[in-house]
Amino acid sequence: MLNKAIMAPAMCLLLAPGASGQSRGAEEVNPRPAFSAGMGVIMMSARDVVDLVNATALPSERVAEFHAAAEFFGAASYPLSADWILKFEYAFLAGSLAVAGALGPADFGVTAHMPSLIAQYVLTDRGAYNLKLGAGGGYYVGTLSEKYLTIDDMYSGSGAGVLLELEANTAFGDHLFAYLGGNLRWSFIGPLTNAAGVSPGRGADGSGTTLNFFGAGARLGFSYLF
Repeated sequence: MLNKAIMAPAMCLLLAPGASGQSRGAEEVNPRPAFSAGMGVIMMSARDVVDLVNATALPSERVAEFHAAAEFFGAASYPLSADWILKFEYAFLAGSLAVAGALGPADFGVTAHMPSLIAQYVLTDRGAYNLKLGAGGGYYVGTLSEKYLTIDDMYSGSGAGVLLELEANTAFGDHLFAYLGGNLRWSFIGPLTNAAGVSPGRGADGSGTTLNFFGAGARLGFSYLF
């Protein structure tokens, strides 16, 4: 009888909401559906594109392997549980490189459409701020424009992409939050071809030029929590 008297309250505590053994603290709240948007900068290394640009440039005009590009994004997220969130994001990348060549200036532009499905783990959610770690990927589409002498062409390609991200939000009010984020991204777009199926050059492995790249980015924007 004594054992039953002790076990009964203990079982009630274990089965009570919030007492399931999860690591979330007593002061934390459940995540809410949200919409986010903003912009950022990404430092990217696209080796094939850089090699193509440097093949045109004068020795004194050669560009570095890593260069900056702008990124614009919008995302919608929905909580699956107290700890997990599913997010769909669309990001657009735009960058350019200009060099002086032996026969005149050369301009190259890079764009990428990067939709991604991301699973986020809620590290903390205190209501006034939250922090989430995510990973995911999608299917990207990219373009490379080239203007040099009589050349004025556009090349495009597609391929998979993956990312890791860290997202933080801090409240301005009940619904509007400031968004701060950072990510690491890997793109496997390529090979690039124009309307005639011609590549702008050869990549490091001898195949057509690709838009494969690695990037590290930082973001600033807003989130609206419903």
